[in-house]
Amino acid sequence: MNNLMSIIMSLVVASSLTAQEQVPQKISVPLRFDNYYTYEQVVEALQALHQAYPKLTKLEVVGTSEEGRSLYCMTICNPATGTELEKPGIYVDGNIHGNEIQAAETALYLLNNLLTEYGQNTDITQLVDRLSFYVVPVVNVDGRYHFFADANSAYFGNRGLRVPRDDDHDGLVDEDFPDDLDGDGNICMMRRRNPFGRYKTDPEDPRLMVECKTGEKGEWELLGMEGIDNDGDGQINEDSEGYLDGNRNWGYAWMPEYVQSGAGDFPLQGKGLQGLAAFIRSKPNICVAWAFHNYGGMVLRGPSTKAQAEYPPNDIAVYDYLGKQAERILPDYHYLISWKDLYQTYGDFVEWMVMMNGAYGFSSLHYLL
Repeated sequence: MNNLMSIIMSLVVASSLTAQEQVPQKISVPLRFDNYYTYEQVVEALQALHQAYPKLTKLEVVGTSEEGRSLYCMTICNPATGTELEKPGIYVDGNIHGNEIQAAETALYLLNNLLTEYGQNTDITQLVDRLSFYVVPVVNVDGRYHFFADANSAYFGNRGLRVPRDDDHDGLVDEDFPDDLDGDGNICMMRRRNPFGRYKTDPEDPRLMVECKTGEKGEWELLGMEGIDNDGDGQINEDSEGYLDGNRNWGYAWMPEYVQSGAGDFPLQGKGLQGLAAFIRSKPNICVAWAFHNYGGMVLRGPSTKAQAEYPPNDIAVYDYLGKQAERILPDYHYLISWKDLYQTYGDFVEWMVMMNGAYGFSSLHYLL
């Protein structure tokens, strides 16, 4: 377990160096990690790994999204040392939030590392011989597709599943998406020159603004996010893709929308999540689940809500050991408890894995460089 922790943590560091600029590339093995992969390139990368290592891998579709895209899982198992279900299973996924694209690169890096280093690295060889790995690089496949294909804001675009929803309660669904008025591929904050405004140009970077101090003359006023009022209700960009949060829609401690934003109408409403849940339930050997996210420098364990009882003492001892190893391996990362140190979440995927499937579960929130 310690070797596994070390390898997973090293992947977090390595994948955080992925270049942010998207450039075309030929997909080959070993995979490159100097740019982000589109959804189509993720599929191509998985197929390339499977073709390069057919004896160690199985590639299968485990779900289909609202827009008809496939959720892929790659299983790594050495059949010469035992069947898949006879071995302890390690489940890893990423990109359950469509805009947290770095998480998929982390999962791909794990697959690439396990396969290309098999037979070369003693620790990795032993892990692949002893364990079964189930890796789903992209859970929100529609969100990842649209993150690359559409204009986005820095933080929120295409985060949720593409389940139509009337966000502004006007009887229409998804009718007021963000508008990329200047065609640069980004949904940004708009500003206008105004000597009485509260902001001035940042002296160190003219692309940015800083707030004026008392008595200083302003240069800019903020007008709000880029966009127009498409449905004439006086609001801008308030009804884009229906907001169903893939990490608030699982069948343990689920709460409706008035308690948990993004919960949806019922647990496992997301079409792709239904298929993924059925796949996971067919793998009773899974004993560890690790979900990759973006931004934060955290290694989180449950409980996900204050109302839940603390985990059993023997389980806490395991979590604490692994959490301390994570802090040792990852500089500036912190081992935390979800509800206590971050915020409460209902219908959380990792909590579903822990409470309904008996796995040890972690979420990793990575720094984005």
